[in-house]
Amino acid sequence: MSEEPGFREQSDDDEELFEEIRRFLAEQAGDEIYEDIRAAFQGARSFINRELRAMEEYSRMIRTLERLVEDEFPGTFNGALRTRVAEMLYAYGLAHYSLLQQQGAVDVEVEPPADDDEEEVNRPLVIYDLWFPQDIAIEHAEEGYYLHLSDGRIDLSLYLGTDPNDRGALVDLVDHWGYATANTPPGEYQPPGERITPVLTVELDYGGSELVDADDHVDILFLDHNGEPIVRMHARANELRAIIDELQTIGHDGEM
Repeated sequence: MSEEPGFREQSDDDEELFEEIRRFLAEQAGDEIYEDIRAAFQGARSFINRELRAMEEYSRMIRTLERLVEDEFPGTFNGALRTRVAEMLYAYGLAHYSLLQQQGAVDVEVEPPADDDEEEVNRPLVIYDLWFPQDIAIEHAEEGYYLHLSDGRIDLSLYLGTDPNDRGALVDLVDHWGYATANTPPGEYQPPGERITPVLTVELDYGGSELVDADDHVDILFLDHNGEPIVRMHARANELRAIIDELQTIGHDGEM
């Protein structure tokens, strides 16, 4: 058919991922696939109910999936059913991921393993940790504004859009700062020194953030435009205040 060349071209771009999926499917008969997915799905749902349901970032993910369901099937589902569909999609995604990674069921009804590495497999996705950023800067590039945060190891570049408040970053951070000020000690502030070239740079198209409570600080999960948490930033009230101040330095004349 005339559409086949385009399909092959797209497949070539993702050949490694598709090969993993083909390998998984080839190893399973139809009934085995169902039983494996069913077991993984039940395990994922148990894990969600036990570990994730009370977390704000999980609620945000469900709301994001609800919007996606409504985009794909406008007016088809009422509010309660749309939420149920979103929760099912999330549980299925977690179950399918665990199967493709050959981790087995996400959850088993036995004592949890003592190995911390096994426990980490079941955590929400956070790829990079940024510790108490001391280097903060705003960049005005041709396509818009970037917020740069660095702890000397990692430089996080958040694309904020054509206006620094396009994605609600400042509103999010002010809310997080208010919580940190009321609930965590200020900690010691160290003025930024010379900018250090980081070991790793992470560029993120900002799609929101969520707050995670900690003992003497707060953790902020930065989400990409798909709602996935990519970076966890550890910050105290004064670090958040400095970030907010940097965002607010975008002048009243539109200049830095």
